Amino acid sequence: MKSKTIGSLFVVLTLVVGIIAFAPSAFADASVTMTKGSSAAQTCVTANNCFDPAQVNVAPGDTVTWTNADTASHTVTSGKPSDNQTGTVFDSSLVKAGATFAFKFTDAGTFDYYCQVHPWMTGQVIVGAVNAPTSEPTTTTNPTADNNTATPEFGPVASLVLVIAVISVIAVTAKTRGFLKL
Repeated sequence: MKSKTIGSLFVVLTLVVGIIAFAPSAFADASVTMTKGSSAAQTCVTANNCFDPAQVNVAPGDTVTWTNADTASHTVTSGKPSDNQTGTVFDSSLVKAGATFAFKFTDAGTFDYYCQVHPWMTGQVIVGAVNAPTSEPTTTTNPTADNNTATPEFGPVASLVLVIAVISVIAVTAKTRGFLKL
């Protein structure tokens, strides 16, 4: 009975340590979706959701991951279609349907980006100050457009924690039933 309690405590401790160690970094990063249909028509410009969210706020050192939910390929290219800074900070090349592109922002600042194939698709990453005040008032028709409402993607971190938890539960269960000799 005592080994069963110790084994259970070991499993709980493993889960708690894993969650504490990995969860903060999983929530810090941001996700952006290249919306379905954004390549077919420029209606996403009016809705301000060609890249959703159109504006992302992150801290220096965070990674932004773009996921292509459209049927056409897109790019995520720093700069604006009208400037000569195109792709000087980051450029994804073509991101096929269902694929992702990630970039780690190490420096503070405001980074405009767009799709070279569909230049009406624009977005912005603000690294550092969140929603810094401007001298001109802004009107927003979509109240969530200025907030980072993306759902964090856990990727391999969550998989690792899940695998450790499952293996621990199996090992403790097998040991207490006499199947495993550790």
